[in-house]
Amino acid sequence: MELAIDESRAGGVAAEERLDASAFPALYESHKLAVYRYLLSRTRSEDDALDLTAVTFERAYANLGRFRTRDGGVVGWLLRIARNAAIDAHRRQRSPLELVRATARLQRTAVEAHHVAEQRLDILDLVARLPEIQRDALLLRYVAGLTAREIGRIVGKREGAVQKQIERGLATLREALK
Repeated sequence: MELAIDESRAGGVAAEERLDASAFPALYESHKLAVYRYLLSRTRSEDDALDLTAVTFERAYANLGRFRTRDGGVVGWLLRIARNAAIDAHRRQRSPLELVRATARLQRTAVEAHHVAEQRLDILDLVARLPEIQRDALLLRYVAGLTAREIGRIVGKREGAVQKQIERGLATLREALK
């Protein structure tokens, strides 16, 4: 990934690494699958996930000048944009929780013959019932593969607080699966 260095110093602030527009196609190719997978876990269909992935990269391109490496790197920045796009989409609908539950039921019906896929959907349905911060922390950790520190940058929480939310979410899931 090419980064262009902004040599300007405004008010004594150190130079920041910024994304160069010419690097955007490579950025897209490198990160589209991670963004799509994360959004697929938050939407009711593949089409919705694809639409939100497009929205994410449109917003990213429009806001290249706002990228800062200190904000969690490129993946963190893109997933924060994706998370916000998903939240915006869910707000336009009645209830994000109803949407996730309906998604799980529809997907479960489609793959009923496959026991492993059915178990996965049951777990996703349980995850959907978690408080939003626990749900986001688990999805970002286990779907997108981020660390607690990277997740903290995305959701605006300290690393320790994120780790605690992951632990609480996992404990709740373990209890529900007993």
